[in-house]
Amino acid sequence: MRPLSTFLPSVLIQTTADAADSFRTQGKRSALALLGIVIGSASIIAVINIGHNARHDVARIFQDMGVDSLAVLLADKPGSQEARLSQDIEALKKLDLADVLIAPAAIVSMEAGFNRKSTDVRLVGTQPSLFEVMKLSLSDGRFLHTFDQSENAVVLGHEVAASLSRGGPQIQVGDWLRLKNYLFKVVGVLQPGAESMLSPVFVDYSVFVPLQSLARVAGETRINDLIVRIPAHNKKPAVASTLKYALTRAFKSRTAEVITPQQMIEGMNRQSRTFHYLLMGLGAITLVGGGVAVMNVMYMSVSERRIEIGLRLAIGARRLDIRNLFLIEAMLLSTLGAAVGAGLGMALAYVYARVSGWAFDMATDAIPLGVISTVAVGVFFGLKPAIAASRLTPVEALRDY
Repeated sequence: MRPLSTFLPSVLIQTTADAADSFRTQGKRSALALLGIVIGSASIIAVINIGHNARHDVARIFQDMGVDSLAVLLADKPGSQEARLSQDIEALKKLDLADVLIAPAAIVSMEAGFNRKSTDVRLVGTQPSLFEVMKLSLSDGRFLHTFDQSENAVVLGHEVAASLSRGGPQIQVGDWLRLKNYLFKVVGVLQPGAESMLSPVFVDYSVFVPLQSLARVAGETRINDLIVRIPAHNKKPAVASTLKYALTRAFKSRTAEVITPQQMIEGMNRQSRTFHYLLMGLGAITLVGGGVAVMNVMYMSVSERRIEIGLRLAIGARRLDIRNLFLIEAMLLSTLGAAVGAGLGMALAYVYARVSGWAFDMATDAIPLGVISTVAVGVFFGLKPAIAASRLTPVEALRDY
């Protein structure tokens, strides 16, 4: 393999060697300037990677739920009479939406008791369709059925069952759960489930009962949420608008707000971008601070090396050679800072991803953008001192000789 000197001009190699030697002899001043460059470069690279991993995490959250799920928020119209649970149940019966699966959720907080133990739970009044809509899985027993609508039957979330079984006999299918002054028979226990940001139901911490049974223990509650799943065979593009129209007709005193996964993803991405730009701005400010430190070091270097500059000019060095000497010195300083900052930034992004519970994935543009911007800032701030050094005359430079 031929040496590097065969590819580069000897003048450039010598100038680079002189700049590196000057950088080595400046000691602490160069180290302080290097520290600013490293922090700025690390900030830029870490922020790009953190934003990249945050977007991947948002996509992962919605992956299992799929884009075929919708959520509906029901609210009272201004001036209308507050709806009751019995009225909501009748309104549900009037819905004629064969193309979608709908599961209501009337949620109320309540204390549940078993074997002299009690725990606070989210009591969810719903219908059997919830099992398919939310893609639930059973650990034991079965889910609610249509013949349970007039019965005191419950299905327990995994964490509720574990809490009621802790320190005593394990609650099982066939046991009785106390809700207020009523006893409900446990017909099923669910497996642990992944929580969905779109769904108002926290499966693991909920107790599921038929809507009519909920009316016995919490008659003043009502249905505020609907969870909807669009079957794969339904390719109609205006499902959300059609659903909203049908719900508005059925729940005459309520307004229906349909929320799609795309809306939530877009909202979260907007927040992520705002946070990303803020951190990028802070990183850029730090990088500019490092560039100012480079400029100060270069000005001090020019001041201390006036005699050297004068001697170089006196023996035939061109102004271009003097400028390049200091410009290459600034470039070496910023390149070294960019390289160290790239490693530090990737390490910070990796640690942040692990602490946040994310899967780390390196952004392909992080290192090129971070290194190029860092070197560009260093060269930009080193250009003015380099030009100032090249404009010195031999007489001015050798005045103190």
